[in-house]
Amino acid sequence: MRTSPRNPAGRAHAVTVQIDETAPASSAEYPNCYRVIPPNGRRCDFTGLGHAKLYQVLGPNGVARPYVRVANLRTPGTARGQTLFHVGDMLRFLDGLAQETARSSASADANN
Repeated sequence: MRTSPRNPAGRAHAVTVQIDETAPASSAEYPNCYRVIPPNGRRCDFTGLGHAKLYQVLGPNGVARPYVRVANLRTPGTARGQTLFHVGDMLRFLDGLAQETARSSASADANN
């Protein structure tokens, strides 16, 4: 998986990701639900990632942002809200990242 390329002005190009909800998952069914990013000191039950890491990868410039649906629920006029992410999208992203890592490790081993 690659993040969106940057144009000369330093802004990210728009990225559209199509998620086929009817396609069977390659190794397991992914949940079709949203979860709140856990508070500091807690880990996500699905991904095992902590509060800070989830905000890092799902933030506006995060590596997973183009691939994972994120919703921010904030009442107008308030400074803070709740950030939710789609669990199935995140697990699909992590599986793809693991496959990419395995492929790059295998090719590095083959070159040695």
